[in-house]
Order: sequence, then C-alpha cells, then structure tokens
Amino acid sequence: MALSSFTHSFTTLAVTVYRILVICLSLPILSVRGDSFLVRSNEYFAGALGYGPYQNYFSANHTPAEWNFVVPVNSSAKAHLSTGYIFTAPRGSSVLQQGATIYDQSGFLVWDGSIYGQTLSFSVVTYLNAPHIIMWTGITNASGVGSGYDILLNSNYEVVANFTTDLQGETGPTLADFHEAQITTNNTALMTAYQPSSFDLSPIEGPQQGWILDSAMQELNITSNEALFTWIASDHVDLTECYYTLGDGGGSISEAFDFFHINSIEKDDSGNYLISSRHCWAVYYLNGTNGDIIWRMGGKNSSFNMGNGTNYSWQHHARWVERSDTYATMTLFDNAGEYGQQQESMSRGLYLGLNFTNMSVELLQEFLPWNQSISQVQWLFRVWISLV
Repeated sequence: MALSSFTHSFTTLAVTVYRILVICLSLPILSVRGDSFLVRSNEYFAGALGYGPYQNYFSANHTPAEWNFVVPVNSSAKAHLSTGYIFTAPRGSSVLQQGATIYDQSGFLVWDGSIYGQTLSFSVVTYLNAPHIIMWTGITNASGVGSGYDILLNSNYEVVANFTTDLQGETGPTLADFHEAQITTNNTALMTAYQPSSFDLSPIEGPQQGWILDSAMQELNITSNEALFTWIASDHVDLTECYYTLGDGGGSISEAFDFFHINSIEKDDSGNYLISSRHCWAVYYLNGTNGDIIWRMGGKNSSFNMGNGTNYSWQHHARWVERSDTYATMTLFDNAGEYGQQQESMSRGLYLGLNFTNMSVELLQEFLPWNQSISQVQWLFRVWISLV
C-alpha cells in the first residue's frame, strides 16, 4: 500500500455530543499488512499480538500503530462521523515508532512525523489565519513533566517557528513543558512550564528549606520570543490546596514537590485565562492583567456549589464550549485517579454548565469509557455541539 498524500486542510476528528464512534488504539510489536485493519480482535485485546501491534508497508519504511476498531468503520458508521483526520503521537518503551502520526478514519497512515522523535501536544491550530500543526518535542522525566520546544509546521509540513518559554529560575532557564501548546487569536503561544524553586514546606509538614516544582504558564510573542504574560502558581495558590501527598519528597531539587501540576490553559475573548490544576483538583479562572484568581471551580476552596455528579479529581484539559456573562458550558476530563489510588470506578468526560448568577455547577452530560477503566495520567476530552 502506498502512502496517501495529504491534500486536505488539517482538521481533527470531531466527536459530537450526540454521536460518538468508539475506537481502541494500542501503542506500537507484531506486524500486520499496511492495507489491513482489525475489528474487535481478541488477540489484540489479549496481547497476543504484542504490547503494540504495528503496520508496515511495501512502498515505504514506516511502522505506525495498528488500529483495532471496537465499531467497524463502514458506511453506516461513517454517516455518524464528522469529517477529518485523527492525530496521535504514540510513545513509550513498547512503541516501535515514536512520534506524530496522522491517520484517516479507517486507521490508514496519512502522514508520518516520526522524524521529530517523541512528540506531545500534537494538534491543529490557526496561526496567521492558516491551519498549522503544533507539536512539542523534548525530554520527559519520571515525575510526568517535560522540558523542550514547540514547533509549528505549515500545510507543506515546513517548520515555520520553533520556540520555548522565556523563563529564568534558581536553577537556570526553564523550557516549555508538554501539557499545553496552543496559539491564541492574536497569534501568540500559550505554554506550561515546571520550575524548581526553593520553598518553605513546613506548613504541610515538610522541610523548611525545601523545594517545589512550581507550575508556570506563559503567553509568548512567537516572532520575538518575548514573554507577554507569566503566571507562577506559588504566587497565588497556597500549598494547603493540594491533594497530592508530599511523603518524603521536597528536600532537594531532584525531589521537588509538584503541589499544583498545571496541565491546560485557554485564553478567552475577555483576555482572561482558564487553567487546570491536576494536584489541586480544581480549575482556576485568572485575571489576564494581574494574574489574580477570579474564581475556583472544584477543589478545597471552590467558588461554586458543585451539583450532583460534577466533582472531579486529577483532571485534565478544561475547555470552554460556550460562555456569556451569566452562564457558560465547559468540558474537562475527570481522570478520577492517579498512580496508586483512585477516587471513582472509572474516568469520565464531563460536560458541565456553570451558572454565574447563583455560582453553581450542573452536570449536563458525562461520557464513560467503553472499557470502564481509570486513566491514571494525561488525556484530553472535547465535545462539539450537534444541532441534530
């Protein structure tokens, strides 16, 4: 099978609130033909094909992940799908080919970006009024954070920008983390970063001369690499808001305590920022001028009355759907657990309604995984509203 040429504009696969196709993708060890795909393969589920089956091709030296569909992608299923391509970036010890890949909806490879190596935050953004690919590449560590650079590719897959955070700390320059890489409507970049800082941990029974792995967010002018806005978690959030256990950590730079763990940023039309803190179980809405916290949703000091089914923990990827002065809708992924513990029986995608008049949150819809499992790390969730 020859590789398809990429002739369409970049569009990600849109999953509507009312119409969902569930797909199972295992990471790339055994080979299958590049012109084949699997449907509810028991061997795949049982691991008989290896930890990560992969495709191969007669006409190109590519070995992308093989798909095992829970629902066959036939004409009936395609009628319920939005158009577009599927973006994924497998990584890990079981992955034969790490890096960014684009597939069509039948699981066939469209583009191979493995030349860039381990890649995260791989998505489509609008930059200078045109669709671009953005991806993070760099080094990840055992604590689940990264240090690297964001790359922008145009529709010819040419690199048009390569940038990172403009941060200096006690241990030197701090580079961009992989949890967030977005482009604003002003063609600026939003990035997360993790910065070791000396800190008094005695309020949480840690060492007085301790260290934290402080969460930072930054908006950057891409062309000049000038920081336009920087927010540091410890300047605004108390350590006691954290649910993460200090244990024996915090005594050195290598064991710096990650009390906040920022994992998503979104800037709205008001110029304010919506951020998510995994370790505080909360979403924060920040003043875009001075960084003050306007409100918290969830966590120990929630500004909202959380309705039935709206509480979450260890969450990721908070995003506005629609917003007005009195009411807004938002999505986020409720991990409901992390390594060694879980708060619920399974993770969920949440579609929430926020009432700013009575400061309450309601559950509009939840989306449960087909295999009823806990996602311990990372993940994203997004819905597109259907008028049907």
